[in-house]
Amino acid sequence: MTWIIVVTAIIVFLIVSLAIFCWRNVKRSLKPRTLSYDQETAWNKGKGLWLDFDSYAKTEYEINGKDGYVLHAMFVDTPSTSGTGKYMILCHGHTSNRYGMVKYLNSYIMLGFSCIIYDARSHGANAPDICTLGNIESFDLKCVIDDTRARYPDIRVLGLHGESMGSSTSLSVVRFKPQIDFIVADCGFTSCYDVLRDGYGNLHMAFLAPIINLTGKIIYHVDMKDTCALKCLENNTYPVLFIHGAGDRLVKPYHSELLNAAASANGAYTELIMVEGAGHARCRYVSGFEKYTGYIEGFLKKIGVE
Repeated sequence: MTWIIVVTAIIVFLIVSLAIFCWRNVKRSLKPRTLSYDQETAWNKGKGLWLDFDSYAKTEYEINGKDGYVLHAMFVDTPSTSGTGKYMILCHGHTSNRYGMVKYLNSYIMLGFSCIIYDARSHGANAPDICTLGNIESFDLKCVIDDTRARYPDIRVLGLHGESMGSSTSLSVVRFKPQIDFIVADCGFTSCYDVLRDGYGNLHMAFLAPIINLTGKIIYHVDMKDTCALKCLENNTYPVLFIHGAGDRLVKPYHSELLNAAASANGAYTELIMVEGAGHARCRYVSGFEKYTGYIEGFLKKIGVE
Protein backbone atom coordinates (compact mmCIF):
# COMPACT_ATOMS: atom_id res chain seq x y z
CA MET A 1 0.00 0.00 0.00
CA THR A 2 2.87 2.35 0.82
CA TRP A 3 4.37 2.01 -2.64
CA ILE A 4 1.04 3.02 -4.22
CA ILE A 5 1.04 6.21 -2.13
CA VAL A 6 4.65 6.93 -3.09
CA VAL A 7 4.02 6.36 -6.82
CA THR A 8 0.85 8.47 -6.68
CA ALA A 9 2.72 11.28 -4.92
CA ILE A 10 5.49 11.16 -7.52
CA ILE A 11 2.96 11.29 -10.38
CA VAL A 12 1.11 14.22 -8.80
CA PHE A 13 4.41 16.02 -8.20
CA LEU A 14 5.44 15.52 -11.85
CA ILE A 15 2.08 16.73 -13.16
CA VAL A 16 2.13 19.82 -10.95
CA SER A 17 5.74 20.54 -11.87
CA LEU A 18 4.94 20.21 -15.58
CA ALA A 19 1.93 22.51 -15.21
CA ILE A 20 4.02 25.16 -13.44
CA PHE A 21 6.81 24.83 -16.01
CA CYS A 22 4.37 25.25 -18.91
CA TRP A 23 2.62 28.19 -17.27
CA ARG A 24 5.87 30.01 -16.57
CA ASN A 25 7.09 29.49 -20.12
CA VAL A 26 3.89 30.56 -21.81
CA LYS A 27 3.68 33.59 -19.53
CA ARG A 28 7.20 34.57 -20.60
CA SER A 29 5.90 34.85 -24.18
CA LEU A 30 2.38 36.19 -23.73
CA LYS A 31 2.90 38.38 -20.64
CA PRO A 32 6.56 39.31 -21.12
CA ARG A 33 8.86 41.30 -18.89
CA THR A 34 9.85 44.12 -21.19
CA LEU A 35 12.84 46.44 -21.44
CA SER A 36 12.56 50.03 -20.30
CA TYR A 37 13.34 52.95 -22.57
CA ASP A 38 16.55 53.54 -20.63
CA GLN A 39 17.66 49.92 -21.01
CA GLU A 40 17.02 49.86 -24.75
CA THR A 41 18.70 53.23 -25.21
CA ALA A 42 21.77 52.17 -23.23
CA TRP A 43 22.12 48.92 -25.19
CA ASN A 44 21.93 50.66 -28.56
CA LYS A 45 24.35 53.39 -27.52
CA GLY A 46 26.74 50.82 -26.10
CA LYS A 47 26.77 48.95 -29.42
CA GLY A 48 27.23 52.12 -31.47
CA LEU A 49 23.77 51.82 -33.04
CA TRP A 50 22.27 55.09 -31.78
CA LEU A 51 24.20 57.32 -34.20
CA ASP A 52 22.54 60.75 -34.72
CA PHE A 53 19.13 59.95 -33.24
CA ASP A 54 19.42 62.57 -30.49
CA SER A 55 19.69 65.33 -33.13
CA TYR A 56 16.46 64.43 -34.95
CA ALA A 57 13.16 66.26 -34.44
CA LYS A 58 10.68 64.11 -32.52
CA THR A 59 6.95 64.38 -31.81
CA GLU A 60 5.16 62.01 -29.44
CA TYR A 61 1.50 61.16 -29.88
CA GLU A 62 -1.05 58.41 -29.32
CA ILE A 63 -2.87 56.11 -31.73
CA ASN A 64 -5.99 54.06 -31.06
CA GLY A 65 -5.28 50.44 -31.91
CA LYS A 66 -7.63 47.47 -32.00
CA ASP A 67 -10.63 47.92 -29.71
CA GLY A 68 -9.38 51.38 -28.72
CA TYR A 69 -6.17 50.13 -27.13
CA VAL A 70 -3.83 53.14 -26.86
CA LEU A 71 -0.46 52.89 -28.61
CA HIS A 72 2.31 55.36 -27.80
CA ALA A 73 4.07 56.56 -30.94
CA MET A 74 6.80 58.96 -32.04
CA PHE A 75 7.28 60.79 -35.34
CA VAL A 76 10.92 61.35 -36.27
CA ASP A 77 12.18 63.57 -39.05
CA THR A 78 14.91 65.98 -40.11
CA PRO A 79 15.07 68.94 -42.54
CA SER A 80 16.34 66.50 -45.18
CA THR A 81 13.37 64.13 -44.82
CA SER A 82 10.61 66.70 -44.35
CA GLY A 83 8.68 67.17 -47.58
CA THR A 84 10.00 64.09 -49.38
CA GLY A 85 6.67 62.29 -49.04
CA LYS A 86 8.51 59.14 -47.97
CA TYR A 87 7.50 57.54 -44.66
CA MET A 88 8.42 54.39 -42.72
CA ILE A 89 6.64 52.62 -39.87
CA LEU A 90 9.05 50.55 -37.79
CA CYS A 91 7.88 47.64 -35.60
CA HIS A 92 10.08 46.39 -32.76
CA GLY A 93 10.66 42.91 -31.40
CA HIS A 94 9.45 40.95 -28.38
CA THR A 95 10.29 42.55 -24.97
CA SER A 96 11.72 45.64 -26.71
CA ASN A 97 10.12 49.06 -27.32
CA ARG A 98 10.15 51.80 -29.95
CA TYR A 99 13.75 52.74 -29.16
CA GLY A 100 14.81 49.27 -30.20
CA MET A 101 14.16 50.37 -33.80
CA VAL A 102 16.54 53.32 -33.72
CA LYS A 103 19.29 51.15 -35.18
CA TYR A 104 17.20 50.75 -38.35
CA LEU A 105 15.63 54.21 -38.33
CA ASN A 106 19.00 55.85 -38.96
CA SER A 107 19.22 54.10 -42.34
CA TYR A 108 15.83 55.36 -43.43
CA ILE A 109 16.59 58.92 -42.34
CA MET A 110 19.67 58.81 -44.57
CA LEU A 111 17.51 57.50 -47.42
CA GLY A 112 15.08 60.41 -47.05
CA PHE A 113 12.29 58.78 -45.04
CA SER A 114 10.46 60.36 -42.11
CA CYS A 115 9.80 57.62 -39.55
CA ILE A 116 7.13 56.48 -37.12
CA ILE A 117 8.23 54.27 -34.25
CA TYR A 118 5.71 53.00 -31.72
CA ASP A 119 5.39 50.69 -28.74
CA ALA A 120 3.69 47.39 -29.52
CA ARG A 121 0.85 46.16 -27.36
CA SER A 122 1.99 45.52 -23.75
CA HIS A 123 5.41 47.08 -24.43
CA GLY A 124 7.02 50.42 -23.70
CA ALA A 125 4.63 53.02 -22.30
CA ASN A 126 1.54 51.02 -23.27
CA ALA A 127 -0.83 49.44 -20.78
CA PRO A 128 -0.24 45.79 -19.79
CA ASP A 129 -2.07 43.34 -22.04
CA ILE A 130 -1.69 39.97 -23.73
CA CYS A 131 1.09 39.83 -26.33
CA THR A 132 0.43 37.45 -29.25
CA LEU A 133 3.76 38.13 -31.05
CA GLY A 134 2.14 39.34 -34.25
CA ASN A 135 -1.50 38.30 -34.52
CA ILE A 136 -3.44 40.92 -32.55
CA GLU A 137 -0.49 43.26 -33.09
CA SER A 138 -1.16 43.20 -36.84
CA PHE A 139 -4.63 44.62 -36.16
CA ASP A 140 -2.90 47.40 -34.21
CA LEU A 141 -0.46 47.97 -37.07
CA LYS A 142 -3.35 48.35 -39.51
CA CYS A 143 -4.61 51.13 -37.21
CA VAL A 144 -1.14 52.71 -37.21
CA ILE A 145 -1.04 52.62 -41.01
CA ASP A 146 -4.48 54.21 -41.30
CA ASP A 147 -3.57 56.84 -38.71
CA THR A 148 -0.33 57.64 -40.55
CA ARG A 149 -2.17 58.05 -43.83
CA ALA A 150 -4.67 60.42 -42.23
CA ARG A 151 -2.08 62.32 -40.16
CA TYR A 152 0.41 62.87 -43.00
CA PRO A 153 -1.55 63.45 -46.24
CA ASP A 154 1.61 64.19 -48.27
CA ILE A 155 2.61 60.51 -48.26
CA ARG A 156 3.68 59.20 -51.64
CA VAL A 157 5.60 56.16 -50.35
CA LEU A 158 4.88 54.23 -47.15
CA GLY A 159 6.90 51.22 -46.05
CA LEU A 160 7.10 48.88 -43.07
CA HIS A 161 10.18 47.54 -41.33
CA GLY A 162 9.91 44.87 -38.66
CA GLU A 163 12.32 42.99 -36.42
CA SER A 164 11.43 39.49 -35.19
CA MET A 165 7.96 39.93 -33.63
CA GLY A 166 7.79 43.18 -35.57
CA SER A 167 8.46 41.23 -38.78
CA SER A 168 5.68 38.80 -37.90
CA THR A 169 3.42 41.81 -37.32
CA SER A 170 4.44 43.54 -40.56
CA LEU A 171 3.95 40.38 -42.63
CA SER A 172 0.68 39.45 -40.92
CA VAL A 173 -0.87 42.84 -41.71
CA VAL A 174 -0.72 41.86 -45.40
CA ARG A 175 -4.01 39.97 -44.96
CA PHE A 176 -5.80 43.30 -44.51
CA LYS A 177 -4.46 44.66 -47.82
CA PRO A 178 -3.22 47.92 -46.24
CA GLN A 179 -2.16 50.93 -48.31
CA ILE A 180 1.60 50.36 -48.14
CA ASP A 181 4.30 50.06 -50.79
CA PHE A 182 6.86 47.58 -49.42
CA ILE A 183 8.02 45.63 -46.36
CA VAL A 184 11.46 44.93 -44.90
CA ALA A 185 11.34 41.89 -42.63
CA ASP A 186 14.39 41.24 -40.45
CA CYS A 187 14.61 37.82 -38.71
CA GLY A 188 10.91 37.08 -39.10
CA PHE A 189 9.27 33.77 -38.27
CA THR A 190 6.70 31.63 -40.05
CA SER A 191 4.56 31.16 -36.96
CA CYS A 192 4.88 31.57 -33.23
CA TYR A 193 4.22 27.87 -32.76
CA ASP A 194 7.06 26.93 -35.12
CA VAL A 195 9.51 28.96 -33.01
CA LEU A 196 8.19 27.24 -29.88
CA ARG A 197 8.53 23.79 -31.44
CA ASP A 198 12.03 24.53 -32.74
CA GLY A 199 13.19 25.81 -29.38
CA TYR A 200 12.13 22.74 -27.46
CA GLY A 201 13.23 20.53 -30.32
CA ASN A 202 16.78 21.81 -29.78
CA LEU A 203 16.49 20.45 -26.25
CA HIS A 204 15.03 17.15 -27.49
CA MET A 205 11.74 18.08 -25.82
CA ALA A 206 9.56 18.97 -28.81
CA PHE A 207 6.72 17.05 -27.14
CA LEU A 208 6.33 20.02 -24.77
CA ALA A 209 5.34 22.44 -27.56
CA PRO A 210 1.69 21.33 -27.87
CA ILE A 211 1.37 21.16 -24.07
CA ILE A 212 2.67 24.71 -23.67
CA ASN A 213 0.41 25.91 -26.48
CA LEU A 214 -2.55 24.24 -24.80
CA THR A 215 -1.60 26.00 -21.56
CA GLY A 216 -1.70 29.32 -23.40
CA LYS A 217 -5.13 28.56 -24.81
CA ILE A 218 -6.51 27.59 -21.41
CA ILE A 219 -5.04 30.43 -19.34
CA TYR A 220 -4.74 33.30 -21.81
CA HIS A 221 -7.10 32.18 -24.62
CA VAL A 222 -4.23 32.47 -27.12
CA ASP A 223 -3.39 29.81 -29.70
CA MET A 224 0.18 30.37 -30.86
CA LYS A 225 -0.70 28.77 -34.18
CA ASP A 226 -2.92 31.78 -34.91
CA THR A 227 0.19 33.97 -35.14
CA CYS A 228 1.17 32.73 -38.58
CA ALA A 229 2.79 35.18 -40.98
CA LEU A 230 3.25 32.36 -43.49
CA LYS A 231 -0.50 31.94 -43.85
CA CYS A 232 -1.06 35.71 -43.99
CA LEU A 233 1.25 35.94 -47.02
CA GLU A 234 -1.12 33.94 -49.19
CA ASN A 235 -1.92 36.09 -52.24
CA ASN A 236 0.76 38.63 -51.27
CA THR A 237 1.32 41.45 -53.78
CA TYR A 238 3.79 43.64 -51.84
CA PRO A 239 7.55 43.73 -52.50
CA VAL A 240 9.38 42.29 -49.49
CA LEU A 241 13.03 42.34 -48.49
CA PHE A 242 13.86 39.51 -46.09
CA ILE A 243 17.04 39.79 -44.00
CA HIS A 244 18.10 37.01 -41.66
CA GLY A 245 21.16 36.07 -39.65
CA ALA A 246 22.76 32.87 -40.92
CA GLY A 247 23.72 32.10 -37.32
CA ASP A 248 20.27 32.72 -35.83
CA ARG A 249 19.55 29.92 -33.36
CA LEU A 250 16.30 31.35 -31.94
CA VAL A 251 14.50 31.88 -35.25
CA LYS A 252 16.31 29.63 -37.68
CA PRO A 253 17.08 30.89 -41.20
CA TYR A 254 14.63 28.47 -42.80
CA HIS A 255 11.80 30.69 -41.49
CA SER A 256 12.76 33.52 -43.84
CA GLU A 257 13.36 31.04 -46.66
CA LEU A 258 9.78 29.77 -46.35
CA LEU A 259 8.39 33.29 -45.93
CA ASN A 260 10.28 34.45 -49.02
CA ALA A 261 8.87 31.59 -51.07
CA ALA A 262 5.34 32.35 -49.90
CA ALA A 263 5.65 36.10 -50.46
CA SER A 264 6.85 35.63 -54.04
CA ALA A 265 4.47 32.81 -55.00
CA ASN A 266 2.08 35.14 -56.80
CA GLY A 267 4.73 37.15 -58.62
CA ALA A 268 5.55 39.83 -56.05
CA TYR A 269 9.18 40.94 -56.05
CA THR A 270 11.14 39.67 -53.05
CA GLU A 271 14.76 39.36 -51.95
CA LEU A 272 16.39 37.25 -49.26
CA ILE A 273 19.69 38.31 -47.72
CA MET A 274 21.47 36.00 -45.29
CA VAL A 275 23.99 37.76 -43.07
CA GLU A 276 26.89 35.51 -42.16
CA GLY A 277 27.88 35.49 -38.50
CA ALA A 278 24.69 37.19 -37.32
CA GLY A 279 22.55 35.76 -34.54
CA HIS A 280 18.97 36.69 -33.79
CA ALA A 281 18.22 40.38 -34.41
CA ARG A 282 21.92 41.08 -34.94
CA CYS A 283 22.03 41.64 -38.72
CA ARG A 284 22.26 45.41 -38.42
CA TYR A 285 25.02 45.16 -35.79
CA VAL A 286 27.07 42.60 -37.71
CA SER A 287 26.61 44.24 -41.12
CA GLY A 288 27.33 47.78 -39.96
CA PHE A 289 25.45 50.93 -40.89
CA GLU A 290 26.67 51.39 -44.47
CA LYS A 291 26.25 47.77 -45.55
CA TYR A 292 22.83 47.35 -43.94
CA THR A 293 21.64 50.65 -45.43
CA GLY A 294 22.94 49.37 -48.75
CA TYR A 295 20.71 46.29 -48.52
CA ILE A 296 17.69 48.55 -48.18
CA GLU A 297 18.78 51.08 -50.78
CA GLY A 298 19.47 48.38 -53.37
CA PHE A 299 16.06 46.80 -52.75
CA LEU A 300 14.26 50.16 -53.02
CA LYS A 301 15.92 50.93 -56.34
CA LYS A 302 14.85 47.57 -57.73
CA ILE A 303 11.19 48.24 -56.84
CA GLY A 304 11.30 51.78 -58.18
CA VAL A 305 11.33 53.74 -54.92
CA GLU A 306 13.65 56.75 -55.18
